[in-house]
Amino acid sequence: MRWQWKALAKASVLAACAVGCRSGMKPTAATAPHAPPDLAVERVHQVVYDKPEKAPPADTPDSEPLRLPVDVETAEVIAPPMPIEAPSLPGLVASVRAHFPLIQQALASRAVASGETLSAWGAFDHKLEGASTSQPLDFYKNYWHNIGLKRDTYWGGQTFAGYRVGRGQFEPWYLERETNKGGEFKAGIVAPLARDRNIDANRAELWRSQLERGRVEPEIRAVLIGSVRDATVAYWQWVAAAANHRIAEGVLQLGNDRNGYLDRQVELGEKAEIDLIDNQRIIVSRRAKLIDARRKLEQSAVKLSLFFRDDSGAPVVLPVEAANVDYPPTPSPDEWGSVADTATARANRPELEELRLVERQLSVLLRQANNETRPQVDAGLLVAQDVGEPTSSKGDKSEFELEASLTLTVPLERRKALGKARQLRGKLAQLRAKTRFAADKIVAEAQASHAALLAAAERVEETTEGLTLSQQMESAERRLYELGQSTLFNLNLREQQTAEAAAARVEAQTDYFVAQADYAAALGLESAQGFRQ
Repeated sequence: MRWQWKALAKASVLAACAVGCRSGMKPTAATAPHAPPDLAVERVHQVVYDKPEKAPPADTPDSEPLRLPVDVETAEVIAPPMPIEAPSLPGLVASVRAHFPLIQQALASRAVASGETLSAWGAFDHKLEGASTSQPLDFYKNYWHNIGLKRDTYWGGQTFAGYRVGRGQFEPWYLERETNKGGEFKAGIVAPLARDRNIDANRAELWRSQLERGRVEPEIRAVLIGSVRDATVAYWQWVAAAANHRIAEGVLQLGNDRNGYLDRQVELGEKAEIDLIDNQRIIVSRRAKLIDARRKLEQSAVKLSLFFRDDSGAPVVLPVEAANVDYPPTPSPDEWGSVADTATARANRPELEELRLVERQLSVLLRQANNETRPQVDAGLLVAQDVGEPTSSKGDKSEFELEASLTLTVPLERRKALGKARQLRGKLAQLRAKTRFAADKIVAEAQASHAALLAAAERVEETTEGLTLSQQMESAERRLYELGQSTLFNLNLREQQTAEAAAARVEAQTDYFVAQADYAAALGLESAQGFRQ
């Protein structure tokens, strides 16, 4: 019995389809197309789902308006969130400069270098020194105290001044500790005559740290240029993914529009039902490609969010709906000239400036190493005066004292200083070779990015023309198909060729703007906007 009911249902459906046919022709076994089992089931489902909804009973009160609960009506209306708009390229660059963590990390190196300089200046700080000694339980009961101020000078010497007092009974061999009752004031100076005269460890560290403050600036510029370049590439990749997503949507829409046309043509008997099945296969294939294009668009938006941030610095992932940005016009290849601007690259690139400052730092350290090979000859001058009531009947503490001294220290082997100097000369040789290679690499990068820029600009022109021709061929093929002089297979090929031509143009445009960003970075410009200035 169950199979009889199924057969009856199928017969009813076929009868309904025959009655609804627009051709006006009576269905016969010779003219009615036979659909495969799956397609027949699908049509059955379509008929069931397309039934109009039943009208409500006449006695249903439809004039009374619907009312919300009181708590809902009086609730505060919350405005929907503002849609996220796609950023412009200048806006993205501004976001990178303000919030990108790598740039903030590079900017923090200024504080590090400033701290090093401040620490180096600390070698010239005044130092307060003091001591107190008491000897209350001994045959010689005494005490002596001293306090003084000492400072290393910028010219390599040292100045000092102090006060001391010594009272009690002192051992005969420690009588210099005794002072008059008012104590003793003294001051002195030590000046280098050979070693440490023109440079010493304190000044070498100070000069090195000052050069370090200058060195971090080109380092920050290099990070900024690289970050803006990476952000620009991520931006154009996102624009390319959005363009490819629109291409996939457009191709899918062609198949959907044609599906209704074929459905009517099959009912009229103008087209074979195999065309409708093939078009549904095309739709499924294009729907899968649209899903893949959406995936790539979402992934590119996530990558772009590393650079595009809100005011708090949090990454902003652009939704698919915001992907409505298109490429700006592409200039002619002739506008970029025939050769790269290598002179600008050499002058602007921060790497060479940084290497020059590193070389100056090593030169300072080499001077200090050579300084340590010289003998240390220091001249000293000391003055002292006791005040107060004399503690000795001889009055030997009351006279004004003046003391001059000369000290000599000569390192014999000098292996430590000579080894350090040799090490620094080797580092300087390495750095000079590195600088030569960096200069050559900068020129090569400028030339390579310029060549890529010219080639991409030419590709944009060629792919634009190719897209125009593909669209013309597609339109002609569609007219032939509608007239029955072509097949769906040929039309599908033309549509695929147009989609491929559009994707090739998107790829060429992306390569052009990426090459423009590479060329700007190769010239040492912070962004491609520098070309317009």
